[in-house]
Order: sequence, then C-alpha cells, then structure tokens
Amino acid sequence: MKRYRPWIILMGILSFLFGCSGESNYHKKAGKWHYDGAPVDRADEPVNFKVIDKYFAKDDKSGFYRGSRIYHDNDASDAATFEVLNTWYAKDKFRVYYCDTARDSKEYWSIKRNVILTITEADAATFRLFSDGYTARDKKHLFQDNKIVPVRDLESYEILEHAFTKDKLRAYYRTTEIPGSDGLSFAVLDAHYAKDKLKIYFVSGFYIGGSIRGVRYESFKALGDGYATDGSNAYYAGAVMTKLDGGSLQYLQTMGYAKTRQQVFHHGELMPDADATSFATTEKFNAAFDATDTLGQFSAGKRVAVTP
Repeated sequence: MKRYRPWIILMGILSFLFGCSGESNYHKKAGKWHYDGAPVDRADEPVNFKVIDKYFAKDDKSGFYRGSRIYHDNDASDAATFEVLNTWYAKDKFRVYYCDTARDSKEYWSIKRNVILTITEADAATFRLFSDGYTARDKKHLFQDNKIVPVRDLESYEILEHAFTKDKLRAYYRTTEIPGSDGLSFAVLDAHYAKDKLKIYFVSGFYIGGSIRGVRYESFKALGDGYATDGSNAYYAGAVMTKLDGGSLQYLQTMGYAKTRQQVFHHGELMPDADATSFATTEKFNAAFDATDTLGQFSAGKRVAVTP
C-alpha cells in the first residue's frame, strides 16, 4: 500500500476546508435563485433579483451577501440605494455594512458562516475606502474592518507601505500609534524599518519595537529581511548584530543569509564556521543545501555533510 507523508495529508485537508478555488456564484436552479448550492432567502423568495458580483446581489427589498439578506436589526437594507464598495463593504443611504465569513472551532472549522455587521458609527453619505481596501473613513472616524481606529488627524491620514500609515502629527503601525513619531517627516524604508526626522524605528514581530539608540542616522540603510547597516555597525531586527566591519554588510537576498567581508549570518545569528569570502547562496532550489563556501555546504545556517 502506498503511504503518504503527514504533511501531504494535512495539505489535502486544508485544501478541502479553505480551498482557494473560489466560491460558487449565484445561479438559478428549478426557477429559484441559489448561492453555493443553497436557496437564497428561503423565507422570502426574491423579486426582481439582480446579481451584482461574486458575493453581493439585491432584489426589490434589500441587498444580499452570499445569499443572505442584509438586515440591520429588523430593518432590511435599502435596495434602491444599495451599493457594493468592495469584497467586504457595502452601504445604502442609511447605513454601512461590513460583510465577511467565519468558522467556528466547535464545528471543526468545516462550516463557513456569513457575518453581516452594521457599522453603526459610520455616516453612509461620507463613507469611502482607502486604497488598501481594508481601511475606510467618513467625516468623523477612521475604520478598519468594522471597528473605529483612533488617529490624531483624520484629514491628513494616508496609507503607506508594509502596514505603516501616518497623518500630519503621528505615524502608525498596524493601526497602533508609534509613540513620539513625527508624521510629517515619517518615511518607510522597508518592511522592517522606518524613520522620521529624528529616529530610526524597527519592527519586532507584529509591533514596532521602538527606535534604535546610538544609530548613525544619516548613513542608515535598510537592506531587507531585518538586516541594516549605518556604515559602522550591522543590525538585525533593530539590534546591533556586529560591530566588526558592519559597514560592509550585504543581504544575500535569499534564505535569511547576509555577510560582511569577515562574517556570515543566518537570520541574524553568526555562522562561525563559514568562510565569508567564498560564501554564496545557491541560485537554484536544492533540497540538500542552500549555500556553499570553499569548505562545503550549508542548510538553514548549519554546515551539512557533503553527499559522495
């Protein structure tokens, strides 16, 4: 009997549960509208039903999301003014709606249920989306998903790269204000570093770790994957990685490797037995090793035995 590795079986299960092939569109079956195989609103057959996109539709009475009629309390959404903004947001002249799906561990994650929420604080007339598709605003508030996000100055708020945003007063990372930051001069360097007129900031996990103390500000360069140099010291994840010839640091663009003229690092950890002069990463995928030097081969930062 053929045996399958556990990870292959796991991938098959995940593919079944969270498959990326896309949801079924609305379709008619036996004269009635269905979504994903289930009848649309069994209690009240739609009249003049119109499909808007993959997820949204409307009839004479209200809007629909994945086959569910959109309500606020007992009031149906207003069909005449119902408008789809993107995959998650819709609105009518009265309200803004946030629509998504969720799974419950009690159901072993196997059933996807519709979640339709009214953003009660939102002003429908002035509600609009930012370029990222997740963030929105109205005349008073900033929103992400269905929640209000506090910011210092709504009118100057803008989306930057790598989960950074700013207004004229402060910068933010994943909607959290960066203490002491200067919004006007704030700029993103890469996914791990940013700066304003006075400080260099670093990302630690899903948070801002703070600013780097003692850094040579004018010569600081972010190299990628958490590596950086200020022309003197080499940094990883905001901390000094080495002071030995740190200005020569190179990020090798793959598998977490970097090196100076004298040292080699893997995800910020020194590889003491690697020869920096000859060290290089493999150009093509190789399951046995991902880097070499004149003495041999490495995999995930560790020297490996060469297969005869």
